[in-house]
Amino acid sequence: MSVLSGSVLVFAVMENEAKGRSGIAKEPPYAAEHIDRLPSDIRRSLKRLERSCGKQATAAHYFSTTIAAGELLFRSLHFEDFACGRREAVCRFNGCLHEIYLESDGRSRRVFSAYVSDVKLINIGDTVGLEITGGRHTKLVWNGRAFVPLYLPRKDIEQ
Repeated sequence: MSVLSGSVLVFAVMENEAKGRSGIAKEPPYAAEHIDRLPSDIRRSLKRLERSCGKQATAAHYFSTTIAAGELLFRSLHFEDFACGRREAVCRFNGCLHEIYLESDGRSRRVFSAYVSDVKLINIGDTVGLEITGGRHTKLVWNGRAFVPLYLPRKDIEQ
């Protein structure tokens, strides 16, 4: 009998643990906290945009992603994952707004902005690049001041 009651106890504990973990899946898909956690410079910029949107904005979990290269930290914002009252404030027929910020010395400055289907931060050697989709697929690379077109040797293009 004690083996049976011990088994029941183990299953009850396992069920409670599983219920605790399943709470993560119940997080709202869009939440203001995804914006509140951003650096203050970026939040100020988003507040101005929020006013043109017509109501308090919320964002999905992957609204903001980062990538580091050496001492540099880049943050991308994907406005298809940004919810506000007037969708046209952040999305157009050719794609949604995508912004890239360079974060250094406690400050954030916007270094790229475009309405495209998607922007993906990538590592290119020892620096950061962008893969842009929407219209024409484009790759850009950070040159220390701005993102510029990535030119590959002719043999690399043909492969």
